[in-house]
Amino acid sequence: MKQVIIFNNCQQNFALEIDRIERIIDYSSPKKLPETADYIQGVIKYNEKVLPIIDLNMRLYGTPGEIKPSSKIIVILWHSAHLGLIVDDILGIKTIDEESFEDSSIGEGSISSEYIKGFIKLDEDIIILMDTNKLFSFMQTRELLDLKEEMQLEA
Repeated sequence: MKQVIIFNNCQQNFALEIDRIERIIDYSSPKKLPETADYIQGVIKYNEKVLPIIDLNMRLYGTPGEIKPSSKIIVILWHSAHLGLIVDDILGIKTIDEESFEDSSIGEGSISSEYIKGFIKLDEDIIILMDTNKLFSFMQTRELLDLKEEMQLEA
């Protein structure tokens, strides 16, 4: 049994394991940063620190997300730091039993996106379970960790 938070992004339902999440906050417009990747929307102040904000639509689909009244920021624990992921809507918390979970191996190969940990089968829906530690490539991870370090030095 796993507890997950289910959210919607780009008309697709995703889930994150609850132990990876610190908090869900209302969307607030981040301060833009120069010379960063397209999916880094900027930073906001969070618990007296600087929190990088990621446009999950841009990261996953290559198109900017549309901010709606239902948009939220999921603050996740990531490589011993915090990151904010903008999502379209939070659908709820669910306890998933092992029968509803399927890993990302399909046939002889497996799904190519590293961040897909598996799938949750619920009624008529298939929800993508994400592994946030694998959401970014090595170079993207380096950029985010360097950005976090720079922001802490300036604070």
